[in-house]
Amino acid sequence: MSPLRAIFFTALVAILLPYYYFVDRPALRIKEMPTAQESLLDLPGGIEGITLTRGDEKVHYTRMPDGNGYQLLEPQGKFVPQDLMKALADLLEGAKSVEIVSTNPNDAAQFGLDQPHGELILDPVSKKAPIDIFFGSENPTRTAVYARIGNSPKIFLLGANLEYYQTLMFQWVEGKQGKNA
Repeated sequence: MSPLRAIFFTALVAILLPYYYFVDRPALRIKEMPTAQESLLDLPGGIEGITLTRGDEKVHYTRMPDGNGYQLLEPQGKFVPQDLMKALADLLEGAKSVEIVSTNPNDAAQFGLDQPHGELILDPVSKKAPIDIFFGSENPTRTAVYARIGNSPKIFLLGANLEYYQTLMFQWVEGKQGKNA
Protein backbone atom coordinates (compact mmCIF):
# COMPACT_ATOMS: atom_id res chain seq x y z
CA MET A 1 0.00 0.00 0.00
CA SER A 2 1.33 3.41 -0.93
CA PRO A 3 1.78 6.12 1.72
CA LEU A 4 -0.79 8.27 -0.06
CA ARG A 5 -3.44 5.54 0.21
CA ALA A 6 -2.60 4.96 3.90
CA ILE A 7 -3.04 8.68 4.63
CA PHE A 8 -6.33 8.71 2.66
CA PHE A 9 -7.79 5.72 4.56
CA THR A 10 -6.63 7.10 7.92
CA ALA A 11 -8.37 10.40 7.16
CA LEU A 12 -11.48 8.57 6.00
CA VAL A 13 -11.63 6.58 9.25
CA ALA A 14 -11.05 9.77 11.25
CA ILE A 15 -14.04 11.38 9.50
CA LEU A 16 -16.42 8.41 9.37
CA LEU A 17 -15.88 7.08 12.90
CA PRO A 18 -17.34 10.17 14.66
CA TYR A 19 -20.13 10.29 12.06
CA TYR A 20 -20.97 6.66 12.74
CA TYR A 21 -20.84 7.13 16.51
CA PHE A 22 -22.81 10.41 16.76
CA VAL A 23 -25.10 10.47 13.72
CA ASP A 24 -25.68 6.99 12.38
CA ARG A 25 -26.18 5.32 15.81
CA PRO A 26 -28.56 7.60 17.75
CA ALA A 27 -29.46 4.70 20.08
CA LEU A 28 -26.11 5.22 21.78
CA ARG A 29 -27.06 8.78 22.69
CA ILE A 30 -30.67 8.15 23.75
CA LYS A 31 -31.06 6.73 27.20
CA GLU A 32 -34.09 4.51 27.55
CA MET A 33 -36.79 6.02 29.75
CA PRO A 34 -37.76 3.76 32.62
CA THR A 35 -41.41 2.74 32.64
CA ALA A 36 -43.38 3.60 35.74
CA GLN A 37 -44.39 0.66 37.89
CA GLU A 38 -47.08 0.79 40.52
CA SER A 39 -48.76 -1.63 42.87
CA LEU A 40 -52.13 -2.57 41.39
CA LEU A 41 -54.34 -3.60 44.27
CA ASP A 42 -54.04 -3.67 48.02
CA LEU A 43 -55.99 -6.75 49.05
CA PRO A 44 -54.51 -7.96 52.36
CA GLY A 45 -57.62 -9.99 53.29
CA GLY A 46 -58.21 -11.29 49.79
CA ILE A 47 -61.28 -11.03 47.58
CA GLU A 48 -64.79 -11.67 48.85
CA GLY A 49 -66.52 -11.46 45.48
CA ILE A 50 -66.00 -10.70 41.80
CA THR A 51 -68.46 -9.34 39.26
CA LEU A 52 -67.60 -9.43 35.55
CA THR A 53 -69.58 -7.37 33.06
CA ARG A 54 -69.22 -7.48 29.30
CA GLY A 55 -71.96 -5.70 27.37
CA ASP A 56 -75.23 -6.96 28.85
CA GLU A 57 -73.65 -10.19 30.15
CA LYS A 58 -72.83 -10.48 33.82
CA VAL A 59 -71.12 -13.09 36.00
CA HIS A 60 -71.01 -12.66 39.77
CA TYR A 61 -69.47 -15.04 42.26
CA THR A 62 -68.45 -14.88 45.92
CA ARG A 63 -66.25 -16.77 48.31
CA MET A 64 -68.09 -19.47 50.22
CA PRO A 65 -68.51 -18.85 53.98
CA ASP A 66 -66.00 -21.61 54.82
CA GLY A 67 -63.45 -19.90 52.52
CA ASN A 68 -62.78 -23.13 50.59
CA GLY A 69 -64.22 -22.18 47.24
CA TYR A 70 -66.55 -19.89 45.36
CA GLN A 71 -70.19 -20.00 44.44
CA LEU A 72 -71.74 -18.56 41.32
CA LEU A 73 -74.58 -16.19 42.22
CA GLU A 74 -75.37 -14.74 38.82
CA PRO A 75 -76.55 -15.95 36.40
CA GLN A 76 -78.48 -18.43 38.47
CA GLY A 77 -78.56 -22.04 37.37
CA LYS A 78 -75.32 -21.78 35.36
CA PHE A 79 -71.96 -23.41 36.00
CA VAL A 80 -68.37 -22.16 36.13
CA PRO A 81 -65.62 -24.51 37.40
CA GLN A 82 -64.16 -23.80 40.84
CA ASP A 83 -60.61 -23.78 39.54
CA LEU A 84 -61.45 -21.08 36.98
CA MET A 85 -63.07 -18.83 39.60
CA LYS A 86 -60.13 -19.44 41.94
CA ALA A 87 -57.58 -18.77 39.17
CA LEU A 88 -59.10 -15.35 38.43
CA ALA A 89 -59.24 -14.43 42.12
CA ASP A 90 -55.66 -15.62 42.68
CA LEU A 91 -54.46 -13.67 39.65
CA LEU A 92 -55.98 -10.46 40.99
CA GLU A 93 -54.83 -11.05 44.56
CA GLY A 94 -51.31 -11.73 43.31
CA ALA A 95 -51.06 -8.68 41.05
CA LYS A 96 -48.02 -6.92 42.47
CA SER A 97 -47.16 -4.22 39.97
CA VAL A 98 -48.32 -2.92 36.63
CA GLU A 99 -46.80 -0.80 33.90
CA ILE A 100 -48.40 2.63 33.75
CA VAL A 101 -48.62 3.75 30.12
CA SER A 102 -50.36 7.10 30.65
CA THR A 103 -51.51 9.46 33.38
CA ASN A 104 -53.31 11.81 31.00
CA PRO A 105 -57.13 11.48 31.22
CA ASN A 106 -57.38 12.65 27.59
CA ASP A 107 -55.65 9.44 26.45
CA ALA A 108 -58.59 7.18 27.39
CA ALA A 109 -59.90 6.95 23.80
CA GLN A 110 -56.47 6.04 22.47
CA PHE A 111 -56.46 2.95 24.71
CA GLY A 112 -60.11 1.97 24.21
CA LEU A 113 -61.17 3.20 27.64
CA ASP A 114 -63.57 5.92 26.51
CA GLN A 115 -66.08 3.08 25.98
CA PRO A 116 -64.64 0.15 27.97
CA HIS A 117 -65.04 -3.38 26.58
CA GLY A 118 -65.63 -4.80 30.03
CA GLU A 119 -65.68 -4.14 33.74
CA LEU A 120 -64.56 -6.14 36.72
CA ILE A 121 -65.79 -5.22 40.20
CA LEU A 122 -63.89 -6.58 43.18
CA ASP A 123 -65.42 -6.84 46.63
CA PRO A 124 -62.39 -6.93 48.92
CA VAL A 125 -62.61 -8.59 52.33
CA SER A 126 -60.74 -5.77 54.10
CA LYS A 127 -62.07 -2.68 52.34
CA LYS A 128 -65.55 -1.21 52.38
CA ALA A 129 -65.75 0.15 48.84
CA PRO A 130 -65.71 -2.12 45.77
CA ILE A 131 -62.88 -1.65 43.27
CA ASP A 132 -63.91 -1.10 39.63
CA ILE A 133 -61.46 -2.07 36.89
CA PHE A 134 -62.35 -1.08 33.33
CA PHE A 135 -60.84 -2.84 30.30
CA GLY A 136 -59.99 -1.21 26.99
CA SER A 137 -58.20 -2.44 23.88
CA GLU A 138 -55.43 -4.99 23.59
CA ASN A 139 -51.89 -3.70 23.29
CA PRO A 140 -50.30 -4.01 19.82
CA THR A 141 -48.51 -7.28 20.69
CA ARG A 142 -51.72 -8.79 22.11
CA THR A 143 -49.99 -9.76 25.34
CA ALA A 144 -51.94 -7.38 27.60
CA VAL A 145 -55.01 -5.15 27.77
CA TYR A 146 -55.22 -1.51 28.74
CA ALA A 147 -57.11 -0.86 31.95
CA ARG A 148 -57.86 1.73 34.60
CA ILE A 149 -59.25 1.61 38.11
CA GLY A 150 -62.39 3.65 38.77
CA ASN A 151 -62.04 7.27 37.74
CA SER A 152 -58.26 7.27 38.05
CA PRO A 153 -56.47 8.92 35.11
CA LYS A 154 -53.76 6.24 35.26
CA ILE A 155 -53.89 3.79 32.37
CA PHE A 156 -51.94 0.60 32.82
CA LEU A 157 -51.36 -2.79 31.22
CA LEU A 158 -52.81 -6.02 32.60
CA GLY A 159 -51.71 -9.40 31.30
CA ALA A 160 -53.81 -11.05 28.62
CA ASN A 161 -54.43 -14.04 30.90
CA LEU A 162 -56.89 -11.88 32.87
CA GLU A 163 -58.90 -11.30 29.69
CA TYR A 164 -58.57 -15.00 28.84
CA TYR A 165 -60.02 -16.12 32.19
CA GLN A 166 -62.94 -13.72 31.78
CA THR A 167 -63.66 -15.02 28.28
CA LEU A 168 -63.62 -18.59 29.57
CA MET A 169 -66.09 -17.70 32.33
CA PHE A 170 -68.53 -16.19 29.87
CA GLN A 171 -68.15 -19.25 27.63
CA TRP A 172 -68.98 -21.57 30.54
CA VAL A 173 -72.04 -19.49 31.43
CA GLU A 174 -73.19 -19.58 27.79
CA GLY A 175 -72.65 -23.37 27.65
CA LYS A 176 -69.80 -23.17 25.12
CA GLN A 177 -67.37 -25.07 27.37
CA GLY A 178 -67.43 -28.48 29.05
CA LYS A 179 -70.02 -31.14 28.25
CA ASN A 180 -72.41 -28.64 26.64
CA ALA A 181 -69.90 -27.38 24.09
